[in-house]
Amino acid sequence: MSGFWQKYPDDESEVLGKAYLKIDPASAAKARAYVREWLGADHPAYENVRLATSELVTNAVLHTERRRPDDLVMLTLTRRADSLCLEVLDPGGGSWQPRAPGTVPADEERGRGLDIVDEISRQRWGVHDQGDLGRTVWCAIDQAALPCE
Repeated sequence: MSGFWQKYPDDESEVLGKAYLKIDPASAAKARAYVREWLGADHPAYENVRLATSELVTNAVLHTERRRPDDLVMLTLTRRADSLCLEVLDPGGGSWQPRAPGTVPADEERGRGLDIVDEISRQRWGVHDQGDLGRTVWCAIDQAALPCE
């Protein structure tokens, strides 16, 4: 993990999976397939995690500045107590600030991905600059969460 989920003495966490994805629009579908494999489609939070994964990987693919031809995006899913922690590390590059939730004009066709993640995670998400390693966007989703409608 990238340091967002600090381990406390009584905190049990388990990395369910980690995958490296190309900076390519098709990577969102591959990421969703990994989540299904790691979590299982019958998990109560599966739909929420799948949707958040799709949004975060798509944002990484669209907004990263590729510095090297072999740059990748890293997806990590970790189970902690009552939540599932999703992290997407991209190569970063340049300054980037996510739009604040709820600020996308109604007539825009795109740009609501982080609004969706904000809702699914109950405002438990963030962006962390990893310096030369890139940028991580993360969120925490309740394990017992019902799918958002």
